[in-house]
Amino acid sequence: MKLWITLLAATASISASASDYLTIGDPAPSLAHVQWLKGNPLGSFQRGKVYVVEFWATWCEPCKANIPNLTALAKKYAGSVSIFGIDVWESTDKRDTTFKGRVSAFVTKEGDQMAYNVGVDDQAQDTANTWMKAAGEGGIPESFVIGKDGKIAWMGHAQGLDEVLSDVVAGKFDVAAARTRRAVEVEAIRPVKEAMDAKQFTKALMLIDKIVAKRPNMSRYYQYDQYTAYAHIDLLKAKQLSEQLIKKSGGEIGAYQMMCSVYASQPDLSQDAYKYGFTLIEQALAKKDREYMFLSMAGAVSMSLHDRSKAIEYAKSAVEAAEKDPHAPKPFVEFLKRNVSTYEATKV
Repeated sequence: MKLWITLLAATASISASASDYLTIGDPAPSLAHVQWLKGNPLGSFQRGKVYVVEFWATWCEPCKANIPNLTALAKKYAGSVSIFGIDVWESTDKRDTTFKGRVSAFVTKEGDQMAYNVGVDDQAQDTANTWMKAAGEGGIPESFVIGKDGKIAWMGHAQGLDEVLSDVVAGKFDVAAARTRRAVEVEAIRPVKEAMDAKQFTKALMLIDKIVAKRPNMSRYYQYDQYTAYAHIDLLKAKQLSEQLIKKSGGEIGAYQMMCSVYASQPDLSQDAYKYGFTLIEQALAKKDREYMFLSMAGAVSMSLHDRSKAIEYAKSAVEAAEKDPHAPKPFVEFLKRNVSTYEATKV
């Protein structure tokens, strides 16, 4: 902490430029859009009380690995700290309403192993937007500690929560130093986002490498950006990263969802990249999980490969799969039907 205090004057301009982001020392946003699945719903943050709000998802392996830690902290600080786990970004499809059922089933299955309050974000991702996006955060799990004044005292990975909570509860936590450190971290994230938005992928990767070399714990923030950049400029490395992600996740469908979405959504990749993306989609389809979603992605990639007939075929199959799936939201089924019409009307 003392190191960051000494950096206060030197980073004053950084703090000022980072003020556009939700940061340490700011009032905690609302959780009004959360659907509560377990424990006590939180209407508002009460002064004099300490809270932990952690954002997670069922497809996130580090998130699931951290559940026992949060349960232990909830027990250790019972009566002093209230812990809330909020599921966000459960589905990459904003029209998918089935994700709440999946989260609820997961929480029920965890039972007493998940011994704290749990909720799930709404379909519009309002909570993720007012917390994670507003703070410039793109990786989970991410924890926010709300101090007795109703303001954010700390944010970061839950591995450091125990020490932070001990100091916050005792009134010893240095919020000013934490805010300064946060300003430095935001400045590290912002240039990468700007480079990605400008499609300066080589620059983005160089920035990421420099940041991760200094702060290895920040690597998780850049996973999607790294993958997207490599898919554009270095397909071999994209393939290597795919293998790493699949192995690390144990073949989780969520890992495939992230990777396949890059090939389905990026309009300016090489033909070889789209061909490789298609192989990933085929692997995902073999898992028989969320088939209509991956069939839809197969249609989009087929269009990028200039195979209109295949795209139409996959788009129709996506509609059929969605209509048979009781969890497929009706609005998304209609979207899939529109895809068929769009592909049929498109000249390749």
